[in-house]
Amino acid sequence: MKTFWKAFFHGPWPYWVGAVVLAFLNITILYIRHMPWGVTTNIEQWAQWLGDQLGIMTENHYTFKELMSFSGTYLNLGVVLGAFWSTLAASQARFRPVRQKKFFISAVIGGILMGYGARIAYGCNIGGLLNGIASSSLTGWIFGGAILVGTWIGTKLLLRFLV
Repeated sequence: MKTFWKAFFHGPWPYWVGAVVLAFLNITILYIRHMPWGVTTNIEQWAQWLGDQLGIMTENHYTFKELMSFSGTYLNLGVVLGAFWSTLAASQARFRPVRQKKFFISAVIGGILMGYGARIAYGCNIGGLLNGIASSSLTGWIFGGAILVGTWIGTKLLLRFLV
């Protein structure tokens, strides 16, 4: 039992354990919410609220209380906190300043493009891949193949221009 807790808190977990945990969580979310897990819609709602607070957008008037009542808010926070916890558990957390400005700029541009692409595609890897494959949708498998190709291209670009 001691090795279980050591592996649980200090990792790394085997890939199959992560797959089983994600499958269980996906089924649980579908059962509780009566709808599949989605990330980008809630992020768009938060962006609209922030734009309204800054006076940039005035179309949708979400209140902070409404945003906190959406289940997607807690799911998204859970993804961020879970990823942070898993990084800490695997002893992979490194906090250090950015060495070169081009790394920071490329990360910001990449994040904006990924967010924009996920929103106009009506789904990210959770909505498009995880829920797509779980519901036996061909689009989920196509999305998975596109992720593999995109990752390969992105890695080649990263190695060529940034390293």
